[in-house]
Amino acid sequence: MVALVAKSRFVAVTGASGSGKSSLVAAGLIPRLLNNAILDPNTNTSSQNWRYAMMKPAGDDDLPNNPFASLYEALISDTAFPDLKPNVAEKRRIKRHFLDETPESVYDVITDGLKKYPHSELLLFIDQFEELFTNSDDASRDRFMTFLQNIQGRTDVRVVITMRSDFFPRCADFPDLARLINMGNYLVSIPSREALRDMIERPAGRAGVIVDDGLVSQILDDTLHGGKDVKGALALMAYALDELYKIASAWGDDHITFVDYRALGGVAGAIGNRAEHAFNQLFPHADDDAKKRLLQAVFHQLVVVDEDGTPTRKYWTLIPAQLPDDQRALIDTFIQARLLVYDSRDRGQVTLEVAHEALFRNWAMLAAWIAGAQEDLILLRQVRSAALDWHNKGRLDSWRWNHERLKLVYDMLERQNPDLNATEKDFIEPESARLLRELQNITTTHHRRVWIGDRLADIGDPRPGVGVLPNGVPDIAWCFVEKGGQITIEGHRFIIKPFYVAKYLTTHTQYQAFIDAPDGYKNPRWWEDFPPEYRLQTLDKARNSRPNAPRDRISWYQSVAFARWLDHQYRRHGLFQSVLGVNPDDWQITLPPEWYWQWMAQNGDAKRKYAWGAWDEYPRANTTEAGINDRSTSVGMYPHGEAACGASDVAGNLWEWCLNDYDDVQILNGYSDNETKVLRGGSFLSHQSFARAVLRSYNGPSGDYVSFGCRVFVVPIRL
Repeated sequence: MVALVAKSRFVAVTGASGSGKSSLVAAGLIPRLLNNAILDPNTNTSSQNWRYAMMKPAGDDDLPNNPFASLYEALISDTAFPDLKPNVAEKRRIKRHFLDETPESVYDVITDGLKKYPHSELLLFIDQFEELFTNSDDASRDRFMTFLQNIQGRTDVRVVITMRSDFFPRCADFPDLARLINMGNYLVSIPSREALRDMIERPAGRAGVIVDDGLVSQILDDTLHGGKDVKGALALMAYALDELYKIASAWGDDHITFVDYRALGGVAGAIGNRAEHAFNQLFPHADDDAKKRLLQAVFHQLVVVDEDGTPTRKYWTLIPAQLPDDQRALIDTFIQARLLVYDSRDRGQVTLEVAHEALFRNWAMLAAWIAGAQEDLILLRQVRSAALDWHNKGRLDSWRWNHERLKLVYDMLERQNPDLNATEKDFIEPESARLLRELQNITTTHHRRVWIGDRLADIGDPRPGVGVLPNGVPDIAWCFVEKGGQITIEGHRFIIKPFYVAKYLTTHTQYQAFIDAPDGYKNPRWWEDFPPEYRLQTLDKARNSRPNAPRDRISWYQSVAFARWLDHQYRRHGLFQSVLGVNPDDWQITLPPEWYWQWMAQNGDAKRKYAWGAWDEYPRANTTEAGINDRSTSVGMYPHGEAACGASDVAGNLWEWCLNDYDDVQILNGYSDNETKVLRGGSFLSHQSFARAVLRSYNGPSGDYVSFGCRVFVVPIRL
């Protein structure tokens, strides 16, 4: 290793998990270098004078997935350039500036730091380099690759990385990194049986520790499982030996015995048994479900699962004082048991990780949870990575996941209940919420609004007022028109009292509830007084049958029948009181008398020309000017065209039936097919002039054209 570092400015130490890569560098190479192992006559530098910066590319508390944050902390450490260390108040500002610099300019910081150390170099040790692939966002990872590439041609910096060999193929995806690795690669193989024996006996002999005869062979047999190399075996053996040494030291005789080894649970059981014992001792009376919830709450933050199902440790930056008591107790206990390790940070924060990934495989409870939750954990890692990329790319909606993919995420969150940071929570905002927000942009085009309505129908429209309540009653969103007044229509003066109006036209889903109800469409009660041929008028198929579309092709008779049924449902279920807070003896659900409709549409005394005011260039209504022309849009796609009270689609979309006759405005109970009924508001087949608040139109009460729909009102019984 010393010889390889002497001739190459980039050295990659690769090997299986637990093969000793980090120990080889930190406990072997660096101490040798500090003992003057390299003297370079060309640069007149000695390795004992070098500066050393050690990092892992997982970021820090401010930027947990940014390797430059880790690099910054490493460069201001005592073994590197402590003179560059700012005070606590300035640290965040200076670090942010550092992160904004180009990768090339980071070397300027190194050059400045070395000025105080003549004839010196910097050795940058990047441990667990695979975290650059698993825990770093794409933008930061690419910048860091550029930083490493620039080492070529320099004479004052050397880099040593350690990386799991199963990530070696990933390096081929980055040509510059591949060229660096080809400069110097040191492969650490899984030790042979004799090498493992040396690892036990020679240090024990040097330290004066006595080991029972045959125990070393037993440990080797248990480690290698009959001669077959086992992933992580070295780490397990090291952990068991450390525990055995602690037991022997406690007895004061430096004697490691078979009795102690068996009590420990052997090599495989050492880490798992200790974890199980610590966990059960801490919560002896907790039920299995409570233990599982606690396990998930803590280890969701400490493990990620690769696409191949391999669990890998991750860092968790936290403030212990802010955790629930049971989580803090578990963490403290596992730290004391050396199952978790931590690094203190500023402002009471710590960075926590598992002592070794062998814990994931050899603690039965944890291994079972990881195996059972493998797909969920893979998805969670994908969510966190995608959320970070989305944030770094400017939070563009085009980078966010659609409803179908988010549904899997929501199901996973319900099962696993992991803690998400603010960015992750923003990233998984429901697609429906994003689409509804897009409607609030007044420049959103007509055809985009059509698509949004259709998409909401496909994924489930969450808006109150477009669906049906659990009891089967249409869920109406009511708008209150508080101010009354006087209005004149066709020479007749009408007094307007405060009233309620449905925010949306009656939707297809809501009318379908009337059709499907046992006492609904086929009940003769709702068709009383109509001409015999229209008592239970045949219902035509809707042009737009999406659940959140307004129900089209309904006649005046069919609209009155629906309003009567809905009024009955409100009385039956006490909804006048619970929803509207009014006395049902004084109010009724009905089609609107047209003076109430016009008062709502023109905003009372304001006498608006259109529901929103003057016609302009913005998309505010589905009339022929919208260019749709073949059907209605889903309800509420034009929030900028709403009436002052909040009623939507008052202009355009579908004509709305009013209760009264057209020729004699005052007649509200004319049921003959000879009296024409009033239609208001225009439609997708009508010019904008027909959408004016004062425009009156008409049709026979049995007319059920594709541009006809209805909206219900709640008005005083005594008009």
